Amino acid sequence: MNEFILLLKNFWIVRSENASDYVKIKHAADSNMKNFINGSLGWKLIINSKLIKLEKIPAEAEPYMGIQEFQSPMDYCLLCALLIYLSDMDEGSQFLLSELTEIIEKISANTIEIDLNKYSDRKSLVRMLRFAQNIGLLKIAEGSLHNIENDLEKEILYENTGLSVYFSIHHDRDISEYTSYHDFENAEMIYTDSEKGYMRTNRVYRRLIAQPAMYWDSNLDADSIYLKNQRNSISNYLSKYLGGRLDIHNKSAFYMVDDENLFGDVHPSDGMLSGIVLLLCGEIRDNYMEICTKNGDDLVVKQDAFHSFICACRKKYQDGISKEYCDYTDEKLIIKITDYMIKYKMIESKNEDYILRDGVFKTAGKYPENFRSDENNKNKEHGNGTLDNEQTGFCEFLGV
Repeated sequence: MNEFILLLKNFWIVRSENASDYVKIKHAADSNMKNFINGSLGWKLIINSKLIKLEKIPAEAEPYMGIQEFQSPMDYCLLCALLIYLSDMDEGSQFLLSELTEIIEKISANTIEIDLNKYSDRKSLVRMLRFAQNIGLLKIAEGSLHNIENDLEKEILYENTGLSVYFSIHHDRDISEYTSYHDFENAEMIYTDSEKGYMRTNRVYRRLIAQPAMYWDSNLDADSIYLKNQRNSISNYLSKYLGGRLDIHNKSAFYMVDDENLFGDVHPSDGMLSGIVLLLCGEIRDNYMEICTKNGDDLVVKQDAFHSFICACRKKYQDGISKEYCDYTDEKLIIKITDYMIKYKMIESKNEDYILRDGVFKTAGKYPENFRSDENNKNKEHGNGTLDNEQTGFCEFLGV
C-alpha cells in the first residue's frame, strides 16, 4: 500500500503495535515526501523510536472531523483532563480508576460540572476511557471497563503508555487567546504577505485532500486562482502520493481517489445509504430543471420539494432497496439522506432551501432496466435487509 495513504488512514503508527508499517513508512519518508508534507500541506511528520504520526490539520472545520466515538462536549473535556493527568506521569506508571476520576474532577472543576454519580456523566467517562484505550493512550493492567457505567465502585488498574505526549497538535504560534475554531481558520491575518502565500498553498492542498469538495463563489477567489494557475503541479504531486485525479470545474474542484488508494470515508461506498444517494443523484441529474430554480449561479430547491423528491425516489426504486430503508419513516429517511449529502458537500441548507452543489452531479447510479424482474428479486433477503451479490453491485458509476 502507498505509504502516504497509510499516514492518512491512521492517527499514528506505533512501532510496538505495527512494526511492519512503521518500518515501511520510515524507509519511504525521503526528502521528497517530507518536502511535500511540510511545504505543500504545511503538516508535521513526527518520526521517532516509538511511533510515526502525521499531524493532519484541516483547512476548515467540518462536523465529521470530530472524534466519532464521542457524543457530547463533556467527552472532550474529560479527554483533555486525562491528557493533563498523564503529562505529569512517567511511561509505564500505573494508577487506579478511582485515582483518575478524583483528579479529573479536580482538573475539570473550573471548566465543566462533572457529577459521576449521574449515569450520563459516567457514560461519558466510559466513552472517553474506551477511546483512550483503543487509540493507545492507556492500557488495562487489571480489570475491565465492562459495566463501569453502572457501578463506578469497580476498580481498574491502568498503565500509562507514554504516547499521550504525542497526542495533541504542537502549534507554531501562541493559541492561548483563541476562543473559537474560527481563530485557527483565520490565523493567516497575523502573518506577512510571503507567509500568507505559503498558507494559501497549504490551504488549497488541505481542502483537496481533507474535504469532499472545494468550492468558491467568485473568480477572484485567491484559492481558486492559485489552484487553476498551479493545476499541473498540484495534480502531479497529488497523483504521485495519492493516485487518483484532480477535476477542476467552473466553481469547484474534486480530488477523485481510486480504489487502490482509499482513505477516510468515501463516496460512493458499498453501503446501502451511499447507493440510495447515487440513485437520487441520478434522478436529480435527469430532472433538476423541473425541481430547481436559478438564483445567480446557484441551483435552489425548496426543502419541502426536495424531501418529497427523496421519498418519490425511494418509492420508484423500492424493489432494489434493502428492507431497513424501505421501513424507515419518511422523516427518518429524509434526515439520513440530507445529513449524508450535506456531509459530502452535495447540498447546502440555507433558510428553507437547499442549494445543489456540483457534488450532486459528480456521481450518479442507476439500475439496469430489468432490475425489477422476478429473476433479479427472488433472492432478496427481507429478513436482514441485504441483497444478493448481483444486486449489491447495482450502481453504475457515472463520473463527469
